[in-house]
Amino acid sequence: MKKQILSAAIAAVSLLGFSQTSFALAPNTTPDLEIFMSGATAQDKAIAALFNNLCDAGTLDVFKDNNKAGSEGKDHTAYFCTLSSANVPGLSVNGSPVSSANVLFHKRSAGGSAQGVNPLIDNVAIAAMRIDNGNCAVSSGTTWFCNAQGANLSNQVSDAGISDVEPKMFVGPNKPSNAGAVDAAAADAALTVEAAAALLFGVPVSDNLYVALQKAQGLLAAPANCAAGAYTEACMPSLSKQQVAELVSGQIKKWSEFKINGTALTSLTAGMTYDSGDGVIRQVTPTDTKVHFCKRIDGSGTGAQMYAKFLNNPCSTAGLDPDWAGSALAGPVKHEVSGSGDMELCLEDFADGESNAKQVTTTNPDVFNTTVNSSGAKAWAIGMQSTENNATHAKHYRFIKVDGVAPTLENAFRGKYMDWVEQTYQWRNAISQDKKTIIQKIATDAGSPSILGTVLNPGFVHAFGPAGYLAVGTKHAFTENLNLSAPVMPYSHAVKGSLSNCQVPVIKASTNNNKPM
Repeated sequence: MKKQILSAAIAAVSLLGFSQTSFALAPNTTPDLEIFMSGATAQDKAIAALFNNLCDAGTLDVFKDNNKAGSEGKDHTAYFCTLSSANVPGLSVNGSPVSSANVLFHKRSAGGSAQGVNPLIDNVAIAAMRIDNGNCAVSSGTTWFCNAQGANLSNQVSDAGISDVEPKMFVGPNKPSNAGAVDAAAADAALTVEAAAALLFGVPVSDNLYVALQKAQGLLAAPANCAAGAYTEACMPSLSKQQVAELVSGQIKKWSEFKINGTALTSLTAGMTYDSGDGVIRQVTPTDTKVHFCKRIDGSGTGAQMYAKFLNNPCSTAGLDPDWAGSALAGPVKHEVSGSGDMELCLEDFADGESNAKQVTTTNPDVFNTTVNSSGAKAWAIGMQSTENNATHAKHYRFIKVDGVAPTLENAFRGKYMDWVEQTYQWRNAISQDKKTIIQKIATDAGSPSILGTVLNPGFVHAFGPAGYLAVGTKHAFTENLNLSAPVMPYSHAVKGSLSNCQVPVIKASTNNNKPM
């Protein structure tokens, strides 16, 4: 069903300078329902695909903040379209069933996962992007860029949130600067939480470090004979879980401390060059040999999953701490950035000797206006990222193997790849049923094997293999073979009691004898 826009509304929009043919729903059209979601940036591409999948054909406009050129939408995005009861059963407005409704769906990504947890529990309003006051201009087609600063932000209590890990994990190093640690009883009272799907994460490194590791591990010589930067599974270099833990807990100051048969890693790459795929020849050996760790700000679910998997924090009181001081002069150096888009900028800055990324300057509220790589040095950097990012290698960083295993759906399905978690959607129990119906539909679709396999994952196929999401095996049937069209993860972090991504994932005891091993 296509929305018929009243001529009066069109006239009003024309007065604001908007094109009459560039939108499906005018930005200043009053929505029937307005929903606010905040939280994980790792799932932003999935949210976009899921909401688009629900919209009536030809009715969707997308609004992105343009606070950073080249990274539009990294902090705020809004989706405005017509939903029909055929796509959203039980659709209602003001408690009354309707056949269609104009729905404006806001997604705040700034601050990461914890912003989809703590503010919901505490009923605290946080900034969301307005689209209705003339602050947006058409970029192309039905995509708009919006100024999302100052008066163009409004404080709203989020109706729903999305996080890479369960809400109760936002304690310790995962507590955001603007909130306390999550109280488990308060979370249970305030929220409905639904585990949606298993999402694969990986260890990303700047392109120059990737090639250096290839050299160190003999992948550029016989018998592998890989080209510098080759991104097939066979040509991917690897770090052990222990080596990753050493780096992200601040134990290694400079890359010269990494030695291969007594030779420093930085010496092995002397004179080497590589091409990131853009035709520019770059030196592998860095001008700055300090270890640089691109880290997400406290409150990030991407950070939470890495600390749980590699540092055992907050899973154990003996877990290692990711919040170390370091040294800008001697190393290592930690760079705390906001979202997954900022992570890409940080890693690429060190690969290319650029100065685009911003790191945290002050906290509570978190302000990011300090340049990460102010000197424009070329260095080797390591970070954290979900595998739904950079599938085309448009940004100059690559994922590596962990313990010799690549971050593919097949490897995770077989129990060989360990860096994955079960993400959750949560919504406030106090919101209207009108909103709950739509949010529940998005959460259900986010865990549907067929939607994961046919709508989401096709966009997350890397040169080394398919990555992205698998449905959870505690809700859906699985066999001993992975079905990429409807992938289901047989392993679960919810075997003992409720979901806890601190648990070692295992296949739950059942009558299903078709277990992949």
